[in-house]
Amino acid sequence: MHRLTPIQADSAFTLPAALCFRVTRYCNARCGFCLAPPDGAHPPAALLMQRLDWLLQRGVRRFNFCGGEPTIHPALAALLAHVHARGARSLLTTNGIALPAGLPAALRATGTQVKISLHGDAAHHDAVLGRPAFHLATQHLREMRDAGIATGVQTTLTGGAEWVLPWMIEFCLAERVRQLNLLPFIARGSGAQTQDRYGLAPRQRSQWHEQVRGLRHALRGRLELRWLDFSRKAVPVVEADGRIVLERASEAQDTVLCTIPGAVLLHKPIRLPISPSRAPQPASPGRPALAR
Repeated sequence: MHRLTPIQADSAFTLPAALCFRVTRYCNARCGFCLAPPDGAHPPAALLMQRLDWLLQRGVRRFNFCGGEPTIHPALAALLAHVHARGARSLLTTNGIALPAGLPAALRATGTQVKISLHGDAAHHDAVLGRPAFHLATQHLREMRDAGIATGVQTTLTGGAEWVLPWMIEFCLAERVRQLNLLPFIARGSGAQTQDRYGLAPRQRSQWHEQVRGLRHALRGRLELRWLDFSRKAVPVVEADGRIVLERASEAQDTVLCTIPGAVLLHKPIRLPISPSRAPQPASPGRPALAR
């Protein structure tokens, strides 16, 4: 059981209208550049509902439900319905490994937009996540797309994997995905320990950005490319422990705005079982063929 400690928020703070809402810090993968790796915080449904009500009462109108991995929280569908019933919008960022029964219907009923994280072909993606994940994620992407749920893709761009951007564009076009969100690597979370493997030099980051700018025009009307560089823009996040944080390129640069009153979870070390598998190997250099 988590121990709860009451803590108060700064009532003078004005909340943004849109923010990320971490449902949990538990996860069913171990991404090498995860921005929010598992830290033991897994709030119960009642506490999450309380936080949503507090935020809604203070003008928040758009929630990006994320984690950790939000789909492993049994209350996710109820949280989406809760927000929708109060006139707010919801988004969901997921690794796509799990798609619980009832969740597609909840996504469709609430008009929730979904972003599935995919980082390249099966070998590269599975190596990044530390487990077999690509085929589950692509299967669930197709299921949601075919169910009429607005579903896009989110890809992290890293050093030494220049083939990923054209591969992901080809994948999205083939799968009738209309939006590709591109996140250049930042040394935050797990990335602080894997910068030597995945890091981008400033020149590489700039080259990626210029390439994306050029591709937007060529792909207009077929695929929307969005550049999301969290090293340049702070993101307001409700952490799973109840803090509201402006998150930047590293934890050292974050600003804690306040903590939602009521209860905050004390972190509890956890280890979720990850399916043992044939250890995935990084993809070989160059642009691999698109696998279906």
